[in-house]
Amino acid sequence: MAHLLKVNIEALKLGMYVAQLDRPWLETTFLFEGFRVDKIEDIDMLRDKCHYVYVDVEKGEWPDEHEFAMPVRIPDKDALPNRVITYEDETDVRTEMAAAEACYGALTNGVNTIMDDVKSGKTPNLKTVKGTVEGMIASLKRNPDALIWLSKLKQADNYTYSHAINCSILAVAFARHLGMGASELRDIAFGTLLFDIGKMKLPQELLVKPGRLTGEEFTLLKKHVTYSVELLHESKGVSPRALELVANHHERFDGSGYPGRLVGQNIPVMGRMAAIVDCYEAVTSDRPYAKGISSHEAIRKLYEWRDVDFQEQLVEQFIQCLGVYPTGSLVELNSGEVGVVYGQNRIRRLRPKVMMILNAEKVAYGIFPIVDLMDQTQTKEGKPLEIVRGLDPGSYGIDMGGLFLSNEPWSPDAAKQA
Repeated sequence: MAHLLKVNIEALKLGMYVAQLDRPWLETTFLFEGFRVDKIEDIDMLRDKCHYVYVDVEKGEWPDEHEFAMPVRIPDKDALPNRVITYEDETDVRTEMAAAEACYGALTNGVNTIMDDVKSGKTPNLKTVKGTVEGMIASLKRNPDALIWLSKLKQADNYTYSHAINCSILAVAFARHLGMGASELRDIAFGTLLFDIGKMKLPQELLVKPGRLTGEEFTLLKKHVTYSVELLHESKGVSPRALELVANHHERFDGSGYPGRLVGQNIPVMGRMAAIVDCYEAVTSDRPYAKGISSHEAIRKLYEWRDVDFQEQLVEQFIQCLGVYPTGSLVELNSGEVGVVYGQNRIRRLRPKVMMILNAEKVAYGIFPIVDLMDQTQTKEGKPLEIVRGLDPGSYGIDMGGLFLSNEPWSPDAAKQA
């Protein structure tokens, strides 16, 4: 049995193992139940939420009840971009959905045109998507959940095209969360929408190869970054900051990326942001060589990779932006019901809005009810209602695209037979 001691938050010190809090873990921003205090930032985060904690002295340092002095933390002014604006949701998801659907369709058409132009040797005309990108930014500013929801449901025929659109949506939502201004939202939108445009100059068989790439093939694939920068420079109308993003979206925080093997904050901030978005969207999507993992699992992976591949502060902010269970995630509740996260509660990210699909017996609801876990806090039995796990795509035979984008009746049995 663990040996737990109650410790005042001001007596907490590095090396202690926090096993329990003075409140439920779900009411905090911490991702995991139990962790070692390795950084002063961990203590600062705990101080914001708790008056005391319980430490496991078998897994970490013993407390010193007379030690109350706290080290002074000097914040790194360059760790995160300066917040320019604090955005508030102006619409709910249901209200925003019509505009978001029109925007997603226009983005798909625009990206198809641009990519096809490059494949045929033409200089892409970026004016074809300028108005659509502005519409996307406006929708995401009003409420990012609608377009993020659609990015999980709709997929273009070509993975590269879908990836471009979905990365742009996620990147603008991320920039909105960080409080970036209008010009920055525009630059990150264009940069992520077009950062893979150079792939259209590579052999198609390379892009759709189902197995691991050889060393020579990977060297060729990496050239898409240079091709993308060259194409966009020729096209004109792309800002230097957006071009910088394109050039650096495959750099990694520890210097292991390409093409420049830049380290840490030598990577421009939009390049660091784009790297996180690019990775997250890729691993949650079905690619020619790998099935997508759940959004919840991808969030955990990003957290594992913080300060290795990606800047820790930006990873934490990206998780804050999307939530531990991002919009569009398939989840199971302790009531036995299964649903999809329909929208976030910005203050309590572990209490999102969930559209219920299956009841406790795993039978499909006729009309999918939406439950706001901020409002509905208990099961029928009076127990706290909460999400217990994220589910892999396709769990219980649920086809998200077929379920929400078709007018046909749906049931798990019908899905299995299809």
